[in-house]
Amino acid sequence: MSYAQYSSTSGIYQQAAYVQAAVNLGNKFISTSAAHFVDFYFPTDPDVGPPPKVDNAALFHISQFKVETTMYDPLIAALKPAVAKNWSLVNTSAHEDPDSTFIHNTPVKPDIALYGPTPPSNDNICRSCDAELFIELKTDLADDPFEDTEHGVVPRSAARGRDTRGQVITYLNAIQASQLRTHSFGALIIANHCRLFRLTRSAMEVTQLFDYTTSPLLVQFLWRLSHAAPDVRGLDTTFEKITAEDPGASRARELLEAIGKPLWTVTIGDHSFYVSHSFTHAHHQPVGRGTRCFVAVETESNRICLLKDIWRVDGYHPEGEVYARLKEKKVRNIPNVIVAQDVDGCYHHCGDGPLDWSQVEEKAIRCHQHYRLVLDVVGRPLVEFGSTHELVKCTLDALQAHFDAWTKAGVEHRDISVGNIIVVAEKGIKRGLLIDWELSRYDDDDGQTAYERIGTWQFMSAQLSSATEPQARELADDLESFLLVMLWIAVLYAPGTMTAKARADELQVFDGVNPEPKRLLICNGKNTVSYYNVASAHFEHLLGMLLEGFAARYLHLQTHIWMMERLREALEDETWRALKDAGEAQPVQKPEVLGLKRKSKVLEYDEVFEARREQLRKAREGDVFT
Repeated sequence: MSYAQYSSTSGIYQQAAYVQAAVNLGNKFISTSAAHFVDFYFPTDPDVGPPPKVDNAALFHISQFKVETTMYDPLIAALKPAVAKNWSLVNTSAHEDPDSTFIHNTPVKPDIALYGPTPPSNDNICRSCDAELFIELKTDLADDPFEDTEHGVVPRSAARGRDTRGQVITYLNAIQASQLRTHSFGALIIANHCRLFRLTRSAMEVTQLFDYTTSPLLVQFLWRLSHAAPDVRGLDTTFEKITAEDPGASRARELLEAIGKPLWTVTIGDHSFYVSHSFTHAHHQPVGRGTRCFVAVETESNRICLLKDIWRVDGYHPEGEVYARLKEKKVRNIPNVIVAQDVDGCYHHCGDGPLDWSQVEEKAIRCHQHYRLVLDVVGRPLVEFGSTHELVKCTLDALQAHFDAWTKAGVEHRDISVGNIIVVAEKGIKRGLLIDWELSRYDDDDGQTAYERIGTWQFMSAQLSSATEPQARELADDLESFLLVMLWIAVLYAPGTMTAKARADELQVFDGVNPEPKRLLICNGKNTVSYYNVASAHFEHLLGMLLEGFAARYLHLQTHIWMMERLREALEDETWRALKDAGEAQPVQKPEVLGLKRKSKVLEYDEVFEARREQLRKAREGDVFT
């Protein structure tokens, strides 16, 4: 894994943060009654006892306020008895959290935050990294993001409801993205009504409206949550924080350059590792695989390695299994796996219960299993190439890995992107490795996943991007992704004289929602490349030659051979080899990088996964969830 953050410039995401969050989550919502929600996730604990009584008359009086800002402090005072000793409800309505810019580069500013008794991580009044819960207040039911129907809770399409929904999502996501969590909780108060929420990697669970001024459910929820064990509240307790230094931890801090930063140990099988903060940002999205990659130090050997923490999608081969198949068939240019394993525990699987998941329309919700994999190398990103010659050489290495996997192991990668090719140095020689095989399929699979549109949007082939119906991926699609990687790097990282505006315009070919410019690039791109004005004429000539071949892709691209030969021939040029045109981010009109990867678009979930969901549902009857 590399340190690359390979997404687009800020010009891509034009919508406000709340709208963007609502769009990101789509229809991944599950509804239930508030009573079932509270009793299921926080069952009565006889050692804790019932919550103290609160003043319901005061709650009702506060709920009638017409100005939202006048509600905050009175509500906090009224609900203070409902939280555990040393826990606190804090008015954060006037305080942004500057460390919470996960969606649309916008910090969150919730109305009320709930904090536990642990010392603050920083001086912010609003701290997503410490919050156990955010509460949002509204005074008008027109702001309700959902509608209760006989078929369950349905998202409202009206702008006010949509924006509130996005607002709640950004708050829950801020907690989940800035902490090591399996899930997060939130609440929305509208006049005298309330909804409770729980966000997982699969979906957001939503309760039906209830009157919190007459019902004890909000008080019970706060009381039980603030007395619950950390894993019940959503904290990932499989990360064990180092609180007392030992020689191993001190050495790990030095190796990880984590002096003064938090340090955790993670145990996977018979191996244990030190980690500090992750260096990737895919987990900043509300749902999905939530990949976090850490530079890790093995506790026994002090060797530096890479730990990948991911919520893998049920129905795909675990990545460690894929690597084992590749290694057995002697596939070149891939890293070695030290250990790989599912994370045990009821909170480390989501998407198929325990609420009424059958009500979901269009089967939009995926089952996810928490999973960890450790690789023996930590590479550097492809975009940090020492020269364009080195860039092409490392791309060829990754292409050879793809060739071996396809021809020797019968494995289709299906997500070729700039972040999935890394560069390692072995005895002074740079080599490219192809990584991230989590979405791959085998040629002897039953075909269920063959028609899923998988991949990173910027590097998805023009044909797949343009398809209105699911279609089988061909070898040419992955080969085209390799070309798109080099073209994207040429625009954004290759030295040249392209203007900042022209560079931003060209990036839209890759990042824009409309796939037509990408199709035109592939069909007519030989001429377009001349406008990139890259410093290396050798690199420009190679890209033009490849584009000419891809314009007639069915003539050349039924195998890897044509593309591999073109790259090898180009690399034989000694003049190019000597050229020191190292990679560096080039100026664009809007240079801010969001660090957001487009979600892989997986279609036809109905047929592919419903049978598996039912199997899992039955298998879990009577286990720790009940």
